Amino acid sequence: MTAEKMPREVTKPVWDVTPGLDFDPEVDLKVIPSWFIDATHSVPAWTPMFAWFWNKYCSHGLKYCANMLSLPSCKGWEWRTLHGHGYAGFVVVRDPEEIKRREVKFREALRPFIEDFDGVWKKYQDEIMAIYKPLREFDYDKATNAELLYKLWECIKMYARHWEIHFVGMYVSYNAWLLFEGLCKEQFNLTDQDPEFQKLLIGFDNKIYQNDRDLWQFAQDAMKAGLANIFLTSEPKAKEVIPKLEQTEAGRKFIKKLRDWLNVNGWRMQRMAEINEPCWVEDPSPVIFYIKSYIEKGGGFDLEGTRRKLAEEREKAVATFTKKVPAEQKEWFLALIRLAQKASSYSEEHNWYLDLYAHAMIRRCCLGIGRRLTQAGTIAKPEDIFFLNPDEVERVIMVPEIHDLRYIVNRRRKEYEEWQKEDLEGRTPPVITTRANIEEAVMTDIIPAMDAIAIKIVVGDLPKVRPELKADLYGITGSPGEAQGPARVVLSYEELPLVQPGDVLVAPCTYPSWTPVFSRINAVVIDRGGTLCHAAIIGREFGIPVVTNTFEATKKIRSGMKVRVNGTEGTVYILEK
Repeated sequence: MTAEKMPREVTKPVWDVTPGLDFDPEVDLKVIPSWFIDATHSVPAWTPMFAWFWNKYCSHGLKYCANMLSLPSCKGWEWRTLHGHGYAGFVVVRDPEEIKRREVKFREALRPFIEDFDGVWKKYQDEIMAIYKPLREFDYDKATNAELLYKLWECIKMYARHWEIHFVGMYVSYNAWLLFEGLCKEQFNLTDQDPEFQKLLIGFDNKIYQNDRDLWQFAQDAMKAGLANIFLTSEPKAKEVIPKLEQTEAGRKFIKKLRDWLNVNGWRMQRMAEINEPCWVEDPSPVIFYIKSYIEKGGGFDLEGTRRKLAEEREKAVATFTKKVPAEQKEWFLALIRLAQKASSYSEEHNWYLDLYAHAMIRRCCLGIGRRLTQAGTIAKPEDIFFLNPDEVERVIMVPEIHDLRYIVNRRRKEYEEWQKEDLEGRTPPVITTRANIEEAVMTDIIPAMDAIAIKIVVGDLPKVRPELKADLYGITGSPGEAQGPARVVLSYEELPLVQPGDVLVAPCTYPSWTPVFSRINAVVIDRGGTLCHAAIIGREFGIPVVTNTFEATKKIRSGMKVRVNGTEGTVYILEK
C-alpha cells in the first residue's frame, strides 16, 4: 500500500519531540484539566533532546517517589512537551479515606530522614557518583558504534535513577517545610513569606557554597601570585585569560591547580536544565568571570561571615519559638523544623550532585555520538544532535552512513528558534486549562495535591495585588528587606558579566551557577518561582531582598532603570525610566 492510500490515522504525525509525551489537548485535557508550565526550568525553551530526557524521566522520578513515600494528596506529576516547554499536570488524590491511609504511611516514611537525613543523603551521593564514573571516563571517539549505543542506554538508565534519588530528598525536606509552615500558621499565624519564619531555616552550608568559596580562594591566590592584573584587564573569557596566564611560571602553576579543581568540580552546566551550553570543564569562562569578580570586590568571603551570623540568629529564633509551643507538640515541632531546615541546603547541594552533574554527563554522551554522526554525514555538526531525540539516534547509530537526519535537524531548529521568540514576546501560555481562569486552575488542580515542589518552586504562590501600595510589580517574598539600584536584566549566563556592583538583578529565574554574582548585587527580581526557588534561597543566605513570581518583571523592566525592591512586601517600584 502506498503512503497516499494509507488511512489518515496511520500517516498523521501524533508525536514528534517526545514520543508519547507531546501535548495533545484532545487527549490530555480529558485526563488532567490543568497543565502548568515549568517556567523555572523550561523558559527559555528547551532543545528537543533535552525535552525528551527531562519530560520522560523527571515524570518517572516524581511518580516513583510520590508513591514510595506515600505522599498523602499526590501520586506524582505527568509531564508533556509543548513548543520546547515542560507542562506539568498533577495526579491529585481526592478521596479523603485514601488520603488518611497514605498519611499514616507518609509519617512512617519520614522517620529514617528525621533520624539521619545527612546519612541517607550521603549514601545517595556515593551511589550516583559511582554511576557517573564510567560515563565520565568513557572514550567516545574510540568506541564502536555498538558501544556508543550501549553508552546511550547507560546514560538513560543513569538519568532515571538520578530522578529517583533527586525527589526522595526533595519531597522529604520540602514536605517537611510545608508541614512546618502549616504548624506555624496554626500556632503563630506565620507563613513562609514572613521574615520570622524564614529566619528559622537559614544559615546552612552546602557543596555549591563550598565551590563558591574555592573560587574566592582562587582570587586570593591570583592576587598573591601577582596575576590579578591579567584578570582585571581582560575580558572574562577562558580563551583570553588562560593563554596570558600560561606565559609565566606563576600563571602556569595557577592554571594547573585550576584545571585539577575543574576535573573534580567542573562537571556542571551553566543552565541547570539544559545540555546545549558548555559545562565548566569544557569552557571555564564562568570560573574566570567569578575569580575576576572576587578580585574586583576584594575583602573576605562575605557568604561565610554572613552565614555564621544567620546561624546564630536562627538558633536563637528556634529556641524562642520552641518555648511558645505546647509541651505535647514540642517533639513534633522540633522534628519538623530540623527536617525543614534541610530544604534550603539540599536544594542547592542536590543541584551539584544531581542536576548539574547528570546533565553534563548527558551532554558528553550526546556530543560523543554527535561527532560520530557528523563523520558519517548523518548530521552537519555534533551540536545538531540536540535537535534529535534518543529514539532517532538509536535508529541510525549502528549504520549511520546510510542515514541523513539533517531534514529533521533543520526543521526542528527553525521550530526551536520560534519557541525562543515566543518566550521573549510573552506568547508562551503559563497554563493550559479547561477551568475558568488560572486562579481556579491553581485552587482546583494544584493546591489539593499539596505538592511542596509545585507550590514552593515550580509554580509558587500567586502574588496578591494591593493597589494601596501603588507598586509597579507584585510578587511574593523570596527574601525580606528593601534595597534599590539600577536594574540589570539578564536572560542568559552570557549576560552575567554585565552585572555591576549595586545592581538589581532582574531575570526569568536564576541557577546555581549564578550564585557568586549575588555578592555583587543589591536585590533580585524574577519572573517565576516560589519561596524555595534558587533566587529566594540564595537571597536569604546573602541577606538581600528577593521578589519572586512577578510573572512579567523582564518585560516591564529594562536595564538601566532605577528600581526599588521591597522583599518583605513582595513589591517592586520603578523609580526612574
